[in-house]
Amino acid sequence: MNDDGISGAVELIAIDHIRILNPRARNRRIHQEIIRSIESVGLKRPITVCRTSETQRTGVYDLVCGQGRLEAYTILGQKEIPAHVITATERECLVKSLVENIARRQARPIEVLDNITILRHRGYSNAEIGRKIGCSAEWVKNIGTLLDKGEKRLLSAAEAGLIPLSLAVDIARAPDAECQSLLMEAYNRGELRGRKVTIVRRLLELRARSGKAASYNVTHKPRARTYKPDELRKLYEREAARHRVIIRRAEFTQGRLMGVIEAFRDLLNVDEFVRLLSEEKRNSMPEFLKAAVLRRDGGAT
Repeated sequence: MNDDGISGAVELIAIDHIRILNPRARNRRIHQEIIRSIESVGLKRPITVCRTSETQRTGVYDLVCGQGRLEAYTILGQKEIPAHVITATERECLVKSLVENIARRQARPIEVLDNITILRHRGYSNAEIGRKIGCSAEWVKNIGTLLDKGEKRLLSAAEAGLIPLSLAVDIARAPDAECQSLLMEAYNRGELRGRKVTIVRRLLELRARSGKAASYNVTHKPRARTYKPDELRKLYEREAARHRVIIRRAEFTQGRLMGVIEAFRDLLNVDEFVRLLSEEKRNSMPEFLKAAVLRRDGGAT
């Protein structure tokens, strides 16, 4: 059995015959590392695709897991990719993909919540969802309660570790008049201490004043720095010097490029050189360079 928990033979599948059912955003730096790894040592783990009833008709497979590897192969110009092929319905395939996304270590909390919402809407019980994503049924139930009540502020605070999930659920279920009492009880039990008490109290005030739906941002925008006149002058001089260096480099590069263009223009007027390029099948050049060589004004831009 491989790392994806899928057994069976590996097949080569055309990349343009694979459909991503549940696309997700990814960290650009981490994806670049995936690309470099595949480029240098090859694909370590095949992706997993699903053969559905539609596959027989259109030849298109649904991706279960391995979006990053699939996109890396595409960027590297590959046409086919090794894949474990399983057989399932489109619904089952989507669920497997959702569960695989949730199980990833670096899945963002909002992605986890969105995927739990989809699974609940598809009729899965709290216990079934919990088994699929490695969480308790009680945790899934509490998350579901907050989602059903639209308590995005409380969800954000619970995800940030500012408030226990059980306390967030108690607050969501209680009338507004009882929220401060619940907060005091949590403090007496030792569930809230120090700065968290102030932050949660501010959250409850925002919730009472502006509603439940908006997420709660625990970060604060830093105050804009004010500069003294002498500091502004030095900053301006530093930036001006930097721009002068950039301009000098651009002028130097432009001059070298003009030299290259003129050299190519002269060489392409020599019949023996053109014939030699043709015989050696070296008679193509980058389009931007070809356009510059053919221009009569001598420009390099």
